[in-house]
Amino acid sequence: MRKPLTESPKPMRPAYSTLDKRYTERLAISCRVRYKGDIPSQPHTGQGLTKDISLTGCKIISDHPVTRGTLLSLTISLPDGEGPLCLTSAHVVWVSGCQFSVRFMQLSQDLRKRLQACIWKNISHTTVHDQRPRFRLV
Repeated sequence: MRKPLTESPKPMRPAYSTLDKRYTERLAISCRVRYKGDIPSQPHTGQGLTKDISLTGCKIISDHPVTRGTLLSLTISLPDGEGPLCLTSAHVVWVSGCQFSVRFMQLSQDLRKRLQACIWKNISHTTVHDQRPRFRLV
């Protein structure tokens, strides 16, 4: 006769890593960035350096902490020989101390092309992580 199961089975971990949910290539590059909060009740102002950047957002190491959920205006000095890239709506989606990540909410076609050109020009095997796929099939 079988004994009833008293313990629930332990969940199995997959033997493979989950697919990275990012749809765009992320470039590990350090660019000067200035930011300013768009909402008067959250007057975040500061400067820092990007840790990485993609078409959808970037990670910033700053001199002042910000609050998750804040909308910022960013001025990013890309290494493309042109003037700074000015973004008017970047949403803070992750914060850890003085590091934070933003998602670019509105990116014009011209800014998107410029950012994509900069990413592809500076991307190399040493700037991408080997733990995730280079392309995503949709």
